[in-house]
Amino acid sequence: MPVQPAPAQADEKTVTTAATPNGDLTETPVAPPESEQSTAPEAPAQEAPATASATAVEPAEPVTAPEPAPPARKAFRAPGLDGVRALAVLAVLAFHESLPWLPGGFLGVDVFFVLSGYLITDILVAGYQRNGRIGLAGFWQRRARRLLPPLAVVLVAVTATVAITEPDQLPSLRTALLGAVTYTSNWWQALTHVSYFARYGPPAPLEHLWSLAVEEQFYLIWPLILIVALGVLRRPAHRALVAWAGALVSALIMLAIYVPGSDPSMVYYGTDTHASALMVGAALALTLPLARVAAAAGRMRLWLDVAGAAGIVLLAWSMWHFSGANPAVYPFGLVLAALAAGALVLAAAAPGRIGAALSVRPLRWLGIRSYAIYLWHWPVIAISTGIDERAATTWPVRLLDTVLPIALAAASWRWLEEPILRNGFRPVLRQRTELLRESIQTCRRSPAAALRVGVAVALLAVACTAGYGLVYRQTGPTLQDQIAAGEQVSSVSRQLPASLATIQLGQLDHAWRQDGPLPVRPAGVPAAHLVHRFIPSGHDVLAIGDSVMLASAPELAQALPGIYINAQVSRAMIAGVGIIQQMARSGRLRRVVIVGLGTNGPIALSQIEQLRAAIGDHRWLLLVNTFVPRPWEQEVNDTIVAAAHRYPNVLMINWHNAIEHHTNLLWGDGIHPQPIGGVLYAKVVRAVVARALRTPPPVPAPPARPSASTGFLEHAARSGL
Repeated sequence: MPVQPAPAQADEKTVTTAATPNGDLTETPVAPPESEQSTAPEAPAQEAPATASATAVEPAEPVTAPEPAPPARKAFRAPGLDGVRALAVLAVLAFHESLPWLPGGFLGVDVFFVLSGYLITDILVAGYQRNGRIGLAGFWQRRARRLLPPLAVVLVAVTATVAITEPDQLPSLRTALLGAVTYTSNWWQALTHVSYFARYGPPAPLEHLWSLAVEEQFYLIWPLILIVALGVLRRPAHRALVAWAGALVSALIMLAIYVPGSDPSMVYYGTDTHASALMVGAALALTLPLARVAAAAGRMRLWLDVAGAAGIVLLAWSMWHFSGANPAVYPFGLVLAALAAGALVLAAAAPGRIGAALSVRPLRWLGIRSYAIYLWHWPVIAISTGIDERAATTWPVRLLDTVLPIALAAASWRWLEEPILRNGFRPVLRQRTELLRESIQTCRRSPAAALRVGVAVALLAVACTAGYGLVYRQTGPTLQDQIAAGEQVSSVSRQLPASLATIQLGQLDHAWRQDGPLPVRPAGVPAAHLVHRFIPSGHDVLAIGDSVMLASAPELAQALPGIYINAQVSRAMIAGVGIIQQMARSGRLRRVVIVGLGTNGPIALSQIEQLRAAIGDHRWLLLVNTFVPRPWEQEVNDTIVAAAHRYPNVLMINWHNAIEHHTNLLWGDGIHPQPIGGVLYAKVVRAVVARALRTPPPVPAPPARPSASTGFLEHAARSGL
C-alpha cells in the first residue's frame, strides 16, 4: 500500500514510490534530497517519496565541470499522494479496530489499489516512451527489493510471537506463511473459506496479506498486457479503452459470481473479481498521465479540485454507509469507491487546493511509512485479540494497537527500508555485517557497541523462536478440528431421515442422561430409562446457525436426536432468513425452528419478522442470543429480547447468561465453546426446546371484524334511539 523511495542506481540517486497496501513504489530518478522544508512542487523531500512520471521533469542548475555536462533532471514530486496513502491506511486501521462509525473502512484498500494502478502504469508507459521498452526484469527486481525486506521481518516476528502466545494457531500459520512468500494468500484464503468480514476463531495474524497477493499478481500480468497494447495500439484513447474494459470485465465477473446473503470473501479475495480498482487506476494513467496532471493549471486545475472534493465526499459516505455484508458492495460499492478514489488521486497529484491540503507534514509522514504500517497493524491487532478478546475492544488496548504499528513502521523505515532504497540490499547487508563484527570486538569498551550486539542477539533469538514455531507440532484437539467435526455432523443431520437418527441413542454420552445446567453422571439409574425419560426428540426441531452452533453440533445432535442442523462459518442473519424462506417454500420446516445467528453482525427486528412470516404462527421460533466481544453484542441481545416480548411464538435461548460465568469453557477467542462448552450450549438449547414441544404456540387473536351496521343504525345505537 504505501510506497517509498526506490533503490539507488550506481550513477544516480533515486526515490520511488507507488501507493498500494503492499507498499509499491514508483521509480523515477530525482536529484539528491534537498531541504525537506522546501515547498516547491519539484523539491524532493527525503521523507516523502511521492514522485511523478519520469516524463514530468524540469532542468536543474547546470553542474560546473571541465567539460559541459548535460543538466541533471529533477522529477516533479506529488506530495499530496502521500496524504492519500495516509488517509487510506488510517481507514483500514479503523476498520480492523472495529470502530462502529466506519464499517466500510476496508475500502481504504481499494484506494491503495487505484493509486498503485495509476502510478505503476504511468511509470511503465513513461519508460516505454523514453526507452522504447518497459524493462520487465528491472521492474520486477525493484518491486522485490522494495517489498520483500520489510515483509520478511514481519513474517519472522509474527511467527515467533504466535509460537509463544498462541501455539494453537501454528498449523494454520504455516500455510499462511507459504501463501505470503508466494504472494498467493488471497487464493489460499478464498479456497479455505477464510472470511475477511467474520471469523470463527482467533484472528489469523497474516490475513491482511491477501491484498499484497492481489497487487503482485497484477504487477506480474498487467505489464505483459500493457506491452502488447503499447505495441499494437497507437492512439492513447485506444490504449486507455483496454484498461477501462478490464475494469468493467472484473466488475461483471464479481457481479456474476457473488450470491447475495452468502459470505462475500470469495469474490472479495479474487484477483479476477477485485482487479477493478487496479484497472481503474491504470485506465486513469492512460487517460490522464501524471505529467499532464502535474502541470494542470487554470480551468483544468479547478475541475480536478472539484472532482477530488467529490471523491472525498463519496469515499467518506461509502466508508460510513457500507459494511462488508452489504450486498450492494459487490460490485457497485467497490466500483463507486474506485471511481471516487481515482478522482481523489488525480486531484492530489495536481498543484491545486486538494493536493496542498493533503501535503501537510503529518499526513506525508504517515503516507511514506504506510506500507510498513499496513504490514504491522493487523498482526498487532490479531495477536492482542487472541491474547484477550474482550480487552481488545477497550480504548487503552485500541490505542496501543494504533500506536505500536506506527512505531514499528517508523523503525522499519529508519533502519531497514530507507537504507535499502538508498544504497541497495547487498551494500546495506555488508555494512551491517561489518558493523556487527566491529561491535563484537569493542563491546566491552563501548556502550553503543554493546547495545548493537544486544540488539543482534535479540534478533537472533526472535529468528530462532520463529524457527521453533515452524517445526513445532501440537498435540490435542484444536478449534479447527472441532469445527470440522461439527461440519460433518451438520452435513449428516441434513442427509439422514429423522427416523434413522434414533439408532445411536444407546451410545449417548452420559452427559445427556440427566437434566441440569452442567453434565452430571446420575447414579443407580439404568441408562435406558434416563434416555427415554429425559431426552426430548429432535425429530421436530430444525436449527440454523453460525460457527458457534457448528462448534456445538456434535453435542447438540446427542442432546436432541434427530435434529436437523444447518450451520456454517461466518453466516449472518440475512443468509439465515433466505434459508428459512426457501425451506418454507419447499415444505421442509419443522415444529420448532432454532436460529442462532448473532455472532457475525447485528440483526434487525425486521429480519425476525421475516422469519416469523416464513414459519407462520403455528410454529415456535427459538432465537439464540450471543456472547461475542463485538460492538453489536448488546444490540443483538436487546433485539432478541424485544422480539420475545412482542411475538407470542418467539422464545429466547439465553446462551449469553449461561456462558458468561463459565468462560473457561470457551476457546481462546472467547466466542466458541470447547467440547465441554458445547455440552452447556446443547443443554441450554434443549431446555427451551423441551418447553416448546410441550405446548403449541399461542395463536394470536384474529383482528376484530368491522361492524356490518349502516352508519344510521350505528348512530342510532350510540344515541340510544
